Amino acid sequence: MDRREFLKYAGLVSASAAVPLVTPELAFGANGAGQNRIVVLVELKGGNDGFNTLVPYTDELYYQYRPRIAIKQRQVLTLDKAMGLHPRMKALMPTWNAGEMAWVQGVGYPHPVLSHFRSMDIWDSASNANQVIEAGWLSRVLPNYKKGLHGIALNKGQAKLGPLYGSHLNSVTMQNPKTFLSQIKHIEDVKPSNLTPAIAHVSQTQHQLFGVGEQLATKMGNRPKQTGVSFSKGVFGHSLESVAEMIISGVDSPVYKVTQDGFDTHSGQRGAQDNALYQVANGLASFRQAMLKAGLWDNVLVVTYSEFGRRAKENRGGGTDHGTASAQMILGGKVRGGIFGTHPNMAQLDANGNVTHTADFRAIYATLAQRWWNQPNPWKGAPLIPFV
Repeated sequence: MDRREFLKYAGLVSASAAVPLVTPELAFGANGAGQNRIVVLVELKGGNDGFNTLVPYTDELYYQYRPRIAIKQRQVLTLDKAMGLHPRMKALMPTWNAGEMAWVQGVGYPHPVLSHFRSMDIWDSASNANQVIEAGWLSRVLPNYKKGLHGIALNKGQAKLGPLYGSHLNSVTMQNPKTFLSQIKHIEDVKPSNLTPAIAHVSQTQHQLFGVGEQLATKMGNRPKQTGVSFSKGVFGHSLESVAEMIISGVDSPVYKVTQDGFDTHSGQRGAQDNALYQVANGLASFRQAMLKAGLWDNVLVVTYSEFGRRAKENRGGGTDHGTASAQMILGGKVRGGIFGTHPNMAQLDANGNVTHTADFRAIYATLAQRWWNQPNPWKGAPLIPFV
C-alpha cells in the first residue's frame, strides 16, 4: 500500500504514537457482548429544541412565546402532569410505559457558547466554556474500564469521533461494518517501529487499523448476525441497525456513536424537527426491540445529546434561534424511568432571550462513569443523577 492509500484509510482510526496496539486478544472479551456495559450515544446535530421535544404543556409562557410552533396540548403525549412528549415520538411511548425512559431537563453549562462547532467541542470534551481540551470526555473513563477497542462512530461520510477522540482511546469511525471491512482489505499489517516518532505513529496506526479490521471480520464475518427487526431505511435507521448487529455479534465495544441531522431549525421548525424526531423515535424503538429480542437490553444505555437548545421564543421565520438549555433522553433496560431535574424558568430570560440551565451536562457523564461503568467520577463538582 502506498502513502496516499494509507493516509486515506488512516482517518478511520484514532491513534497516536502513544496508543497501545490493538490485538485480537485485547479487542474482544472472551464471552462477547455480555462482558461490557454499552452506551449508544445519539447526537442530535444542529441544536435540538428541547421545549418542543419534552413539552411543558401546562406552562402558559410556552404557548405565549410560541404562537405558531408550540405543540398543542391535545397533541402532546402525556408523561406526567406537567410534561409531555412530541407527538412524532409516539413509537417510544411503550418504552416510557415500561419505565425504561428517563429525561433530564434544562441541560447546559455556564457561560454558554452559541456556536455550533465550539459548543460541540465543549460537549465532546467536557471542558469549560473558556477551556480547550483536545481529547474527548471518554478518554477520562474508558482506558481504565477496559483494554482494546473503546468505541465505534457510525454515519455517512465518515463520522467524527467526537467524544471518542484521544491518544489513549482505540476508536474507529465508519459508514457501516460492511464498508469498513471492504476498505480494510487494502490495509496490510506492518510491524510497529519506533525508529522515529513519525515512523512510530504511521506504523502503529496501520497495525491498529489492520487489527481492528481483523477483529470485526472475526466477529461478524461475511454474514453478520441479523437483528430480526425491521429498521427504517434512512441513514439513522441503518446506523442503528449496524450497531445492533455488532452488539448481537459480540463486538466488544463499550461505546457506539450515531448521528441524526436536521435540528438547526431557524425557520420552518415544525416540519424539520418533526421529521428528525420521528426518525430518532422510530429508529430507537426498533433498536430497543432488537436488543430485547437478543436478551441484551439490560446491557445497553442510549443517551441523546445536542450542542445546545433553542431560544424560548419563536422567531419570524417560524423557527427558533440558538439557545441554551435543552432536554436529554436516556433509554435502557436498567434505566430508572422518570423526569429528572428542574424545568427552566421561562419567566426569567437573559438579554438574548434564553433560559438559564438547571443541570450541567457533565452530571450525565459523571453518572455514566460512576453508576454505569463503575469508574471514578472525573468531574468531582458534577452531582450524579439517579437515572440508572
